[in-house]
Amino acid sequence: MQSNKYNDLLDRLENEELEQVELGAEVYQQLLAIYLYQNKLANAKLLWMRIPDKLKEDKELLHLNQLNVALQNNNFAEFFQKIRYDWSECVKPAMEDLLVKQREDLLTLAGNAYVSIYQNNLLKMAQMTEDELKNAASALDWTRELNGDDVIWLPKAKETPPTGGNDDQLLKLTEFVTFLEN
Repeated sequence: MQSNKYNDLLDRLENEELEQVELGAEVYQQLLAIYLYQNKLANAKLLWMRIPDKLKEDKELLHLNQLNVALQNNNFAEFFQKIRYDWSECVKPAMEDLLVKQREDLLTLAGNAYVSIYQNNLLKMAQMTEDELKNAASALDWTRELNGDDVIWLPKAKETPPTGGNDDQLLKLTEFVTFLEN
């Protein structure tokens, strides 16, 4: 997925916000959705503060702000619950891309942090179906084990890069400092 996928639309909407006096909720919805997709959470928060109070009553804007709060608090479970919403056509593509991106990030984080993780914990956290989890885990080369009735996913072990000899680096640094002092 391209990180600059929505940059042209974002530039156009930001210019529109600067040039127009009164904007509709749709412009703010699109801006919030793109900020969330691009992980510009501070921009989304500041945009929320700039939105006129009468527009903040819009259900979709409220829902987008709740997603922003969940992401700011690193609350994946709440985020994945809140993103399941009947989005309008103007923000639906960005929300679908955000869902895919956040699931990838969550699985990457879990794969780096855990040696094994129970399937029911992943399902609860990512709000995925078993089939979606199986597909995502197999794409990441995770293996699956059974522990009685429980399924345990084992992320692919990451190889740690060689350190390159800390003693050698310390010796070189010491020699360099000695050279500089003399």
